Amino acid sequence: MRRIWSLAGCVAVIALVAATAALYGLLRLPLHNDSGLRFVPGLHGAVEVAFDAIGEPHIKARDREDAYAALGYATARDRLFQMDLLRRKTGGRLAELFGQALVKDDSWSRAMGFERLAGEILRQLPPGQQAALTSYAAGVNQAMKDAPVWPWEFVVLGYAPEPWRREDSILVALGLADLSYSVDQERTASVMRAALPPAVVEFLTPESDCYNESLAPRAPDRCLSDALPPRELELLLHGRERTERDAALIGGTRAPRGSNGWVVAPGRTRDGRAILANDMHLALGLPNIWYRADLSYGPLRVEGLTLPGLPLVIAGTNGRVAWGLTSVEGDFADLVRLRLEGVDASTYRAPDGARDFSSRIERIGVRGASDVELRVEDTIWGPVLPDPLLGGKVALRWTMLEASSTNLGLIDMDGVSNVKEALPVLRSAGVPPLNGLLADSSGSIAWTFMGKMPKRKGFDGLFAEYWDDGQIGWDGHYTPRELPTIIDPASGFIVNANQRMLSSADFAPGIGHDYSGGYRAWRISQRLREAKQVDEKDMAELQLDTVTDVYGYYRIVALRALKEQSRDRGEELADLIRVLEDWDGRAEARSLGLPVLVEFRKALIESLLSPLLARCRKLEPGFVYDWSNVDEPVRTILESRQADLWPAFANGDKNAFLRSLLTKTAERLRQRHEGRSLSDIRWGDANRVEMAHPLAAASPILASLLNMSHAKLAGCAQCVRYYFAENGKSSGANARMVISPGRETDGLMQMAAGQSGQLLSDHYDDQQSDWVAGHSSPFRRTDTIASISLRPSATRPGSLASIHF
Repeated sequence: MRRIWSLAGCVAVIALVAATAALYGLLRLPLHNDSGLRFVPGLHGAVEVAFDAIGEPHIKARDREDAYAALGYATARDRLFQMDLLRRKTGGRLAELFGQALVKDDSWSRAMGFERLAGEILRQLPPGQQAALTSYAAGVNQAMKDAPVWPWEFVVLGYAPEPWRREDSILVALGLADLSYSVDQERTASVMRAALPPAVVEFLTPESDCYNESLAPRAPDRCLSDALPPRELELLLHGRERTERDAALIGGTRAPRGSNGWVVAPGRTRDGRAILANDMHLALGLPNIWYRADLSYGPLRVEGLTLPGLPLVIAGTNGRVAWGLTSVEGDFADLVRLRLEGVDASTYRAPDGARDFSSRIERIGVRGASDVELRVEDTIWGPVLPDPLLGGKVALRWTMLEASSTNLGLIDMDGVSNVKEALPVLRSAGVPPLNGLLADSSGSIAWTFMGKMPKRKGFDGLFAEYWDDGQIGWDGHYTPRELPTIIDPASGFIVNANQRMLSSADFAPGIGHDYSGGYRAWRISQRLREAKQVDEKDMAELQLDTVTDVYGYYRIVALRALKEQSRDRGEELADLIRVLEDWDGRAEARSLGLPVLVEFRKALIESLLSPLLARCRKLEPGFVYDWSNVDEPVRTILESRQADLWPAFANGDKNAFLRSLLTKTAERLRQRHEGRSLSDIRWGDANRVEMAHPLAAASPILASLLNMSHAKLAGCAQCVRYYFAENGKSSGANARMVISPGRETDGLMQMAAGQSGQLLSDHYDDQQSDWVAGHSSPFRRTDTIASISLRPSATRPGSLASIHF
């Protein structure tokens, strides 16, 4: 028996070693050899690709097409699975890999018709852009052919990637269209208009906040301290039994999103140079959405951030001009309410009379189940959405569903010499509408809008309307020349953090309805006004600013209510007062008191606004109120003396209500942190990094291997150093860069995670600790540690016959 047990033990050890070796091989073999000679079809000449210590490729090529072929090759080596997911997501093919759970997502992409649209876009692109796509695809496909084995994700999921097409790069570009998809606000506002008095709807849907109004005044009366809520609020609540909270009526609330960007003129810098700073905020996951690259070809050099799958430097520098981007937070999509006609409602009313719906069948492959057939109805305005509004069908009119809205125009930023030349390139670039910020080596700075923006007639886009009488709709689009610009302002700087840039006098149309970045823009502007002379290090430090006046207001409200009760406070209230008084006004990992204030604000929003919105839920069962500028109505109610606006349990005593809410908030916070006292709960205990790999949810073991560790993190959703996490999902500055064109060696960069998507690569997470700590590294690196050479092969570029899978 001893021999049997000994033999069994040996077999178990051997099996464990074999399994470990197999796992190691599965993860290690896909890594490419960073040296040697490679052949890529269609190259015009030799290309050298050097990799620095963080894995960024530095490409030297004969021309633009060869450079982008090399970029496709390098990117696919590091990010092939990510690239495949990006094209599949937009093309509506995720359920083929992940099953029934992704059918709804695929259905939306199929309803939009992105696959068909990608073909239309490709056909209308100019020859130079088509050539870049062809070369990029050739590089990607050659990297797949040269791969020793597929990355482990393909092996685990049991499939091989299909050859890369030019249309796939267009699908990746269309994936950015989500930045301009804003119909959730339109749905919310439309239900509110149907359920609530007009004055209440206006009160609950502010376009901006006081910080934004101080920068670009449009409705400064909203920021007066003695502003009163409309009397209709009391009438709305009259006779209704109000509870502390109506669950699920209030959303997240929607966190600010988008990005920070600013440019500073020579008069405000230490040595008379213009400087650009940009940190773009998107969902945080693994790998990073951005891929760093440095491309030199002919006399040109362009470097910065690229999007895997797309031959473009999205934000960066060409040595003479630097550019950065932020989201406009505008309204570029409208819901068109449809009046159905006919006995079977098979037609809809249009300005020229009744029309039949056109329809198409989309077949969605589902892993482990039968295919799903999706019938999509189309109208003259766009597809009919699967979710009705107020019991009726709605169609979608969206700029990004027009082929002319998307192009690779940003590729021409490689050749511009100054701001004057760069502005028309940005304004004509086919991207989701964005803010473009510019700085050039002569010291000029500028801002402009990018992308296609509709000209509305008869309405402003906040509410869904019927368009069938021809009085309401779109009257074309603004031409690139009509888009506004700001060049070399007297202030010496330009800031955009997703706030509204213009007052009504500056640009007539209402671009958006809920701008989220007012405080961030105000804080950045405040810091820049105070600064005498700045350099790259000062700008990088400003990107990490964690002062948050937004929560400073709620601290004042809380302490005022707590200190009113001078007797019999008890240890609980005394503890609350201590931690709130000890708050340093920042969202640093060490900050005390902020966890209480963040939860207190959420509880206030729910308690004060849920009773006002109950009618909306009755009218539309799925209704959720989620407004970025929700603090404006909440603060107005808090400052008012209308006792009827307080929940019934408060009995008209505002401070008693606030103390009760604070006590319950503190108790929930203690329970969440295993009974610790409030004085032991720092902001870093509540604010932790959440960055996950797409396959990590499959098992806790995979999660521990793939995901970033839950480190304590500074920053907040109402900070310049933006970070937001909820329900396992997070968003933040995927990358931060500071550049002065012509002085790229002085530039600075931070990037979450790393360059590679390969788990055992040295560059999977080698930049993460610096990103968490807020440490910058050089924007332009010279520490080359490996290189490969690419040479032309005889096979025609893009020929799938040469690619063996």
